[in-house]
Amino acid sequence: DNPDIIVPYDKGSNTYTAIVAPQSVAAGTTFITCTFTNGKTFVYKMKNATDWQAGGEYTYTVSLAAAKDLGYTIESNGSYTVYNADGLLNVAELVNGGKTDINITLTADIDLTGKDWTPIGTDYDNSYKGTFDGGGHTITGLTFTTNDEYAGLFGYLGNFNNGAATVKNVVMDGIQITCNHRSGYAGGVAGYSWGTIENCSVSGSVSGTMYVGGVVGVQIGGSITGCSSSATVKGTVDVGGVAGQTNSSATLTACYATGNVTIEINPAKNIAGGSLVGMNAGSSLLACYATGNVTSTGSSTGYVHIGGFLGNNYANVMTACYWKNNHEQGIGYNKKSTEATKVDGTGVTWKNAVDAMNTALQNAGSKWRYELNGALPTLRKQ
Repeated sequence: DNPDIIVPYDKGSNTYTAIVAPQSVAAGTTFITCTFTNGKTFVYKMKNATDWQAGGEYTYTVSLAAAKDLGYTIESNGSYTVYNADGLLNVAELVNGGKTDINITLTADIDLTGKDWTPIGTDYDNSYKGTFDGGGHTITGLTFTTNDEYAGLFGYLGNFNNGAATVKNVVMDGIQITCNHRSGYAGGVAGYSWGTIENCSVSGSVSGTMYVGGVVGVQIGGSITGCSSSATVKGTVDVGGVAGQTNSSATLTACYATGNVTIEINPAKNIAGGSLVGMNAGSSLLACYATGNVTSTGSSTGYVHIGGFLGNNYANVMTACYWKNNHEQGIGYNKKSTEATKVDGTGVTWKNAVDAMNTALQNAGSKWRYELNGALPTLRKQ
């Protein structure tokens, strides 16, 4: 189980020899992995348990007919190229089994309909630390309900010691994610993120408890750029169309949300809900907008801060941000002097908003720009 170090020696024809360490091998253990010239990778597993002794010599015969298509190929640089749903399931299993820093690229649309999904990177100790590039492809049919703490395409992305993880260029279409953990984190892309998320879009529904967002449940540091969500979002404490909570100098640049947000208020908690972000604690927002209606049910003995754009704002900087929905108040509680602007169709139009957002993006050196070809602005990267 260490092919990078134990190299097979070709004896000619179809026969290979290799030195292996003495060990006990259970039935079902991956034994030989072969990558063929057509780019597909197949795995052979031990049919029966065995015990390799020092000085022993053992002969095995493998058949192509017994091979299993893993749905991915392994490139010469060690990265994984995924071309079907089984491939995505298999690389998720690899990450959750300890290969947390592998790079993954999609080369086809992925349909997860009917598949049992476990998020990539299950928790802090097993967080994903590589680069996931969707290649502009679409993942459909991601539907699951969990009692685990972290829910999304990714459960835990990066961590305090290594926040360098990246997820980019993927469309999440028609997802249905439900997290029932009593203090759960749920998002279409990631439940909890320290990393970089760029050019991702989400549609469908995300439902959870404490921290719930269309793209991420919580973003700690790192950045979310060029992302959008039309997903309906429902949660109890920090709930937002893009992120339930942003914290620790995270940046949100050129992001927008159009899905409705519902806060089912936890009676014993402080509450923050908004169409873009629920709780914004020390993060910076640039050229973002939100239009989803924000509604709530219940009451709390703590504070309840709900706004059309942000619920609770401790933002360092908020530049060229806009909103339009059922709320008259853009920010439920605003600790800073920055403010979002409401689009009312007369004094401020979406054309005004697009011009201001694009100017701010240009001044910041961003390659993202808004276009107004329909009722609402959309994004493109120059």
